[in-house]
Formats: sequence, structure tokens, C-alpha cells
Amino acid sequence: DGPTMLFLYMSMLLFMKQRWNLGCFVFSLAVSLKMNVLLFAPGLLLLLLQSSPNLWTVVFHRLFAMCALPQLILGAPFLVTFPISYLRKAFELDRVFFFKWTVNFK
Repeated sequence: DGPTMLFLYMSMLLFMKQRWNLGCFVFSLAVSLKMNVLLFAPGLLLLLLQSSPNLWTVVFHRLFAMCALPQLILGAPFLVTFPISYLRKAFELDRVFFFKWTVNFK
């Protein structure tokens, strides 16, 4: 979790310094390490919409080119060889979490 949060905080620092494109790229690197960073994405989208004069800049330049494209490049070796297995395990939405009573809950 440490390196993931380091990339997330670096992206937040870049956003505060109005470096939106580089901040989106670093945010994408944080997402590539651990997907719980995606919980910050709705707030980031709101900031991107407020900071940009037009929607084209937000959608194409920042969201696609700086956030989604690095994810596609990093996942390309896995998407080419085993696309269905990779996508199924990357977004395992049918996973069931089990509750087990332990000493800590007594």
C-alpha cells in the first residue's frame, strides 16, 4: 500500500500545482498498482471538469490519453495473450467475501 499511496499523493500534489496531465498520468500509475485508488476517481473527475474550459480537453486529453491509455499499455502483454482470463480476474465482481468468527471479534 505504501508505493500506491506515494503515487496517489504525488498526483494530488501535481493537481494542486495545476499540472493536470502529469497528475492524471501519475494517478493512472497508482491505479495500476492497486485498484482501491479508483475510489478517488469521482472527486478527480469533478476537479477535472471544474478546471478545464471545455469537455473535449477533459475527456480526450486527460481521461483517455493520460488515464486510460497508460492502463492499456501496461496491460497489453496480458490482454494480447489471455484477454478473457485477464479481464475476468482483474474485475472479479462475482467474488464472495466470507465471514469467519475469530478471536478478535469476541
